[in-house]
Amino acid sequence: MIYYNHTGGAIGADSYWDEIGREFGFDNHFHYWYKKKNPKSQDIHQISEKDYLEGIKMIKKANLTLKRKNIDKYMHLLARNWIQVKNAETIYAIGTIKNKNRTQVNGGTGWAIQMAIDTNKEIYLFDQDTNRWYYWNNNKFQYSNTPILTQHYAGIGTRKISKSGINAIRNVYKKTLKIKK
Repeated sequence: MIYYNHTGGAIGADSYWDEIGREFGFDNHFHYWYKKKNPKSQDIHQISEKDYLEGIKMIKKANLTLKRKNIDKYMHLLARNWIQVKNAETIYAIGTIKNKNRTQVNGGTGWAIQMAIDTNKEIYLFDQDTNRWYYWNNNKFQYSNTPILTQHYAGIGTRKISKSGINAIRNVYKKTLKIKK
């Protein structure tokens, strides 16, 4: 099976999903961007104006739940997050759960997670505070084992990735290869 990573290519978790993936032979990484490239972006992965406008719509929907302020200056990144979610079957994120009832994720990763929730995508999150994987189960994150990748996945997450976050990514690729054989 050929795997496709739909990501942003930002410094941190996005880049590690690419670099570690390539170590294991996962070579198809799409680093989406809008008007400002990330370090791994290629011209062919710039999102269209239509996709950008669709992303704004999805961001506004996500913000009904997130209730965050002053988001306009980040709209090019947030709209890009929508395309990652849209093109992936499953979201695999490295980040931090924001609240005690385990319903939201911190930072920019939280936007992609909320858009994935809003569109009923499968979601796995490695929480760097507890150093364990969680799975979105309709209304909150519940403990999970290390997941395996689906064919179209979004490997995303925080720019402030820890060693345990890096190891979590490596373990997903290892487990996927083991199951694949």
